[in-house]
Amino acid sequence: MARVQYQFLRSLFATGSNSPVYPNTTPLNRSWLPGYPHIALNDSLALSNFLIGELECSDLDEMTSFLWMMTSQSSANIPALHWQHVKGRDIVLTEDPKLHLIWSYDKIYIKPVPTYLLSRSFWESYILDRSTQFSTHQTHEKIRTSALGFLRSYAYLIRHESDLRIAKDPNLTLVPPSLTWNKWCLLRAALLQIQDNEVSGRYGFGEIRLTRLNSWTKLLCRPTYHRTHPQYGEYFARFYAPLLFFFGVVSVMLSSMQLVAAVEQIEEQWNFLLGLYRTFSVVVFLVTSLLACVFVLVLLVKIIKEWKFAVSVRHAQRGRRYPKNAVDSSIV
Repeated sequence: MARVQYQFLRSLFATGSNSPVYPNTTPLNRSWLPGYPHIALNDSLALSNFLIGELECSDLDEMTSFLWMMTSQSSANIPALHWQHVKGRDIVLTEDPKLHLIWSYDKIYIKPVPTYLLSRSFWESYILDRSTQFSTHQTHEKIRTSALGFLRSYAYLIRHESDLRIAKDPNLTLVPPSLTWNKWCLLRAALLQIQDNEVSGRYGFGEIRLTRLNSWTKLLCRPTYHRTHPQYGEYFARFYAPLLFFFGVVSVMLSSMQLVAAVEQIEEQWNFLLGLYRTFSVVVFLVTSLLACVFVLVLLVKIIKEWKFAVSVRHAQRGRRYPKNAVDSSIV
């Protein structure tokens, strides 16, 4: 992490009496993880495994190179908590880090902030200190980048005082009730300085649509990311509407063709209606076909527009990362 951000976070989580976030918090002198008395701080393996399970999004980290196809390529693509309600979404509490900021239809999953991530002594001793020994140095990096990315996501979720009130709602308790607006503003200012290359790959992106994520995991030959329909009835029910629409269109088209064939056998005294029947059948067939084509065309246009936007953003980001006049050090 850049030295400037390190110093800023250290000043916020520094031990002593001058911390603006938790001025009354004493240095970490206990033998267990804050909020989890069964996790010993001196057991590096158990502590590492616990924090990895609590913070790391291994599946999404592995799919980082594909996430730009599934969501906006911006870590700031995280609507505030009050805006989630404006969108008609329910906030669903989850302790699974892989579901944090995953949304589906009328709900979004959000993981609450663990107590230890708001402990200045824990940050000073176990996150910001590079000499801290977890089970391995690689594990320490995973925990640090995941913790920074997770906390930074809250800098976007809680942008206004109303967002903090929602986060402290007793039915959610996303943050500790003791966290005040002034303290949060100071911490948020530090978190917003964290860059994408200082967090884990998952947190280089914001919220992700679950349906799109599940679809892409199948294309990438990976297990379904998260099942929302545990019952067979619920799973197959989602196919009823498109199947009924398809069969309805086909039925109308077949009926119109059948009518054309039937009017050829009409009795002679009704021949004056032959042209009317034939014209009506052809019109019904054409209108039905046109409506079906319009729906398909609208879908294709939306997909093409999304892909065009995603590709243009990706090219722009690569251009900023690798300017045209930059020299590739690998060929010098």
